[in-house]
Parts: sequence; structure tokens; C-alpha cells
Amino acid sequence: MDLVLADRLHLNLMRVNAWVGEATGGAVERGDGTILASTRSKMRFLNSALRERSDEDAAPFIARARDFFTERGRGFTAYCWPGDPELERAAAEAGMGLVQESYPEMACRAPVPSLPGDVRAVETVADAELYWAVCEGAYASLGFPPGVFRETFDPELLLEPECWACLGFEDGQALACASLYAVDDVGFIGWVGALPEGRGRGLAAACTVAATNRAFARGLEVASLQASAMGAPLYPRLGYERIYDYRLFGWPPD
Repeated sequence: MDLVLADRLHLNLMRVNAWVGEATGGAVERGDGTILASTRSKMRFLNSALRERSDEDAAPFIARARDFFTERGRGFTAYCWPGDPELERAAAEAGMGLVQESYPEMACRAPVPSLPGDVRAVETVADAELYWAVCEGAYASLGFPPGVFRETFDPELLLEPECWACLGFEDGQALACASLYAVDDVGFIGWVGALPEGRGRGLAAACTVAATNRAFARGLEVASLQASAMGAPLYPRLGYERIYDYRLFGWPPD
């Protein structure tokens, strides 16, 4: 494993989670190499605890995370990764449940050929609202509850200078989406999805490629994403390589 790249990608995820928490009226606590990021949503997946590479005992961090999120009426997810095996040990010993065995961290190191499709940039608040509406329909297949995107994300987030987002259209209907969050020298590709009726047409792939290439056009050195079970088989065909896997532990452990 390229440890330097792995650390850069993990730090990028930490900073994006913190930035989104702050941007959406949540709460963020930064420690020495740690991030606790709470959003407006009570969905456990959208509230996160992460540490930089470490071999120190993580039990105090897990205890602090439980206090932080409990005070806000939230569950949370601990992102355990190969750079911090103590975090997984502490999460398991604290009774947290393994909620995702494999959550791949993937990276693309260079621009990739564009794909056909009617891909349009998100430029207005109305576009951004449509983007989150597509996410609502797409992520229901992964168990996201109705209304979670409207509750959690302000449309204006996609119009901030750090962001670039796009929608994939067919016959005038928005069916797919992807977005870029530029933090430091890494482009975080997030919230890629397609409505059920728009799958299998290459629109989500075209949006992903557009967001990826926008990262390099901005002068960023690498693009990264975390792959869902639905997306993981697709991304290697789009120029992404698997760098490592997260194992996600949740509290409460339902």
C-alpha cells in the first residue's frame, strides 16, 4: 500500500466530513489528529468519528465520541482503517456493531476519457435542489430514509467555491448525479447516484467522470471516493484503484 497516498486520502475524508458538518448547522470537535463531525441528521452514517494514523489506545476517543454524539441525540459511525487498528479494537470492545464489512477507499491519479451523456453543471439553487432530490431517489436503494438529504444538506452547499456538481439528463429528466469537493490537493467525489429508472444507461458513470476530470482541471493531484456496494464494481472501469478498505462500526449497535 502507498502509505503516503493512504494518509492523504484519509485526511481528506476527515476534512470533508468536518466541513460538511459545519456547513449544515451540525457540530464539529477537532482534537489532536481526530475529528468528530455531527450533522443535522440523526442517521448514524452521517455522523462520524475518525482519527489520523495512530497506534495509540483509542478507547478514550471512543468514549469521547459517545459523549459528544449522545449529547446531540445522535448515533455515529467510527471509520476504522488500516492506519489505525486500535480504533477498530476499541470500537468492538465498547460494544459498537460492525455495520459495514468493506467500504473501499478508491483513488484516480489522472484524467480519464469522458463518457457520452447529457451532463450539466449545477449552477443555481434550483439545480442544487434537483441534485439532492435525485440523491433521495437513488440512495433509497441503500436504505437511506426518506427526506434525509433535504434535512441534512443545504442546496447552497453545492454552489460554494470548493464544490462542483453535475446532473445527468435523459429526455429532459435528471436521472443521475455526482459532485466534487476540493479540499487541499485532493478532489473528493461524493454522492454519486442514479434513480432506479435511470440505471444501466451510463449516466452515473458519465457524471463521475465529469466530476473526476473537473478535479484535475482545478489542479488537484488526485481524486478520491468511497464506494458503496453498488458502485464498487463500476469505479475501476473509470480509472479508480482500490487503496484500502474502511470497516464501519456504529453506535448504537442496532
